[in-house]
Amino acid sequence: MQSLLIKNGLVIDPVCGEALNDILLKGGRISRLARRIKPPPGCQVFDAAGLWVFPGFIDAHVHAREPGAEAAETLESAARAAAAGGITAALLMPNTSPALATAALVKKYRRRAAGLPAALYFSAAATAGRSGKRTSNLSALKNAGALAFTDDGSCLPRGLLAGLIKKAAALGLPLLDHPEEFSRTGRGVINAGPAARRLGLPGIPPEAELFAVLRDLLAASAAGPIHLQHLSLASSVGALRAAKKLGWPVTGETCPHYFTLSDADIKTDCADYKMKPPLRSPADRRAVLAAIADRTIDLIASDHAPHERRLKAKGFKGAPFGIIGLETLAPLCVTALVLAGRITKMRLAELVSLNPARLLGLKRKGRLRPGFDADLTLLDPRRVRRVPAEFVSKSANSPFIGMPLRGWPAATIAAGKMVFCK
Repeated sequence: MQSLLIKNGLVIDPVCGEALNDILLKGGRISRLARRIKPPPGCQVFDAAGLWVFPGFIDAHVHAREPGAEAAETLESAARAAAAGGITAALLMPNTSPALATAALVKKYRRRAAGLPAALYFSAAATAGRSGKRTSNLSALKNAGALAFTDDGSCLPRGLLAGLIKKAAALGLPLLDHPEEFSRTGRGVINAGPAARRLGLPGIPPEAELFAVLRDLLAASAAGPIHLQHLSLASSVGALRAAKKLGWPVTGETCPHYFTLSDADIKTDCADYKMKPPLRSPADRRAVLAAIADRTIDLIASDHAPHERRLKAKGFKGAPFGIIGLETLAPLCVTALVLAGRITKMRLAELVSLNPARLLGLKRKGRLRPGFDADLTLLDPRRVRRVPAEFVSKSANSPFIGMPLRGWPAATIAAGKMVFCK
């Protein structure tokens, strides 16, 4: 039986706290934690002195582009990028071509994802073909292995929303929504604000997100749980905070770009800053940071959205929305949140390990305790490194290139195997 001993690391469990401990991994599970563990015969040993040892990071919002846009990313390249970013599991979105909207397609791509460096899980389209016209066969999609339902890239249709919430809840799987009123977005490509005016670009008003958030929250109050994706506005996180205080069954996520950047950082017509929702105002960025600190936000996800260079070279008006994020999620969180004193290491473990595991029903993930899966993310808080121009991902559409960050992965362990080591 394969075993691996992680020695001398600062072990951070989101429930029990942090302590200098050794961790023995055996048979793909955590076998033992103690201050000093003697290596069993034949055991591989990794010295984690000076490193932070987290439960494996789980990214609940990733676009792998397969099928349909393999020039930008594939399942295999996404899994390798995840491992390089300290991410041991990722939930893939269904807005592929064709959309992952049938049991046969979910089964097919689950088979293709087997054995990759990081565990890839699949969400399935909530409506047939992501058309927004009728509900998918949610029961068949669950039986095929889908872990969530969403029409990500499109907002769940108003007329089907309550029924979708109830059906997903009855099946015990989360319903995720991309909150956007497209009638308000119009031709917008950037946040409506000073940057849009300076660059002469059509803006996306804040109500494009807020109106859909309010609609989703009200639906949840009557029908059941819903999870709001990539929140970017002060008003959105404020509405989520109020709904939680009322006891409504709602959760929400944000992404590193919404708490590290704002539209004030957009200086030129560079589409590496083009994403949806767009980068908002500095005040919105500060509000998102506050929502992370006060537990309004439940999890942080990358919304990894790779695109070919030739497409992103078309500028804001012509390029597709989206940036990559698998390889920068960890250092952005460590640098902007933990080392900046905004949250603790335990809170980070909640945001990127425990809460994503709970959302997706991954009962043996998200903690560092005996019996849990041997998924570990080892980060180096001391090492400063600039974000490189080339990535393990097939794409490089990142606004963070050149930014100095700390907290880069030193090693990633998935199912007890070292899948990345710097």
